[in-house]
Amino acid sequence: MKSAASQWFVAKVAGRKAEKTVAFRLQILFRHMSGETPVNEIGAADVQEAIGARRVEITRQGRLPTPATVNRDLIDTTLRPILRFALKNMEVPVRDIPWSDLRLEEPRGRTRTFTAAEIDAWRAQLPEWHRPVFDFISKYGVRLKEAFFPLAALDLAAGRVTLRERKNGGAHTLPLLPDDLAAMRSRSTRAAKADLDTVWFRERRGGRLTPIRWRAYQSASERALKRAGITDARPVHDSRHHAATAALKTSGNLAVVKQLLGHESITSTARYAHVSDADVLAALQHKIPHNADPADGNANDDKAEAGE
Repeated sequence: MKSAASQWFVAKVAGRKAEKTVAFRLQILFRHMSGETPVNEIGAADVQEAIGARRVEITRQGRLPTPATVNRDLIDTTLRPILRFALKNMEVPVRDIPWSDLRLEEPRGRTRTFTAAEIDAWRAQLPEWHRPVFDFISKYGVRLKEAFFPLAALDLAAGRVTLRERKNGGAHTLPLLPDDLAAMRSRSTRAAKADLDTVWFRERRGGRLTPIRWRAYQSASERALKRAGITDARPVHDSRHHAATAALKTSGNLAVVKQLLGHESITSTARYAHVSDADVLAALQHKIPHNADPADGNANDDKAEAGE
């Protein structure tokens, strides 16, 4: 098993963005499954035993891993692709494993949107120097670490920023609105003069700039939510949900939102295609004006039947 994992890692993972994450998950895998196990002997019972052990293992954060974490650690990111690689690339026969039966059930993903009043209250409770970060994430729907891109990711001439390299090749880039591009140009100039590699900074007394780090923003946002009295909300990722939902309502185009969020598959984007009672009523009001006279409609129907 260790030999197969090593060959798979070199061929498929090494040098890619997920390299460190996968290496960490391999350590977890081999805590719960012997690396000396012959690949062709691994079966459903072995996977089930490893899953059971991982479920009760305390994480570095001091809590039990979620079902999604266990699935990623022992199936999605490690064991399943390793066995597939062994079969296709190493010509080693492997046993048929019912992965869907072994996977732990994960709670359905939910999207969180906010009222204008909630957004204003949340923003108001943030320190002034964190508010530009909040505005950027809430508008463009970027992930937390994507928001803290290096200066080299900014292409001011083209008016865009590169957020990350996609898993399957290519870059996820975002065009910036004119006002935001002007702000980024000013911020990047100041950051470069202060020898900072981020456009997010705090200005201290005397004009000295100190960088804002993603963990600091996350903590500040969490405190701001509590002070604003907003419950059932995550300090950053729900801003992404809100931005995605708003973009879909404005554009009505899932492909646009897919590009905005940098999703690999439109299936991931489809979770934002939810509607509320207010959406339904708004659609009905658009189709059927309040001042429409039902008699006019009947008259038109009569004319149509008469062939007029």
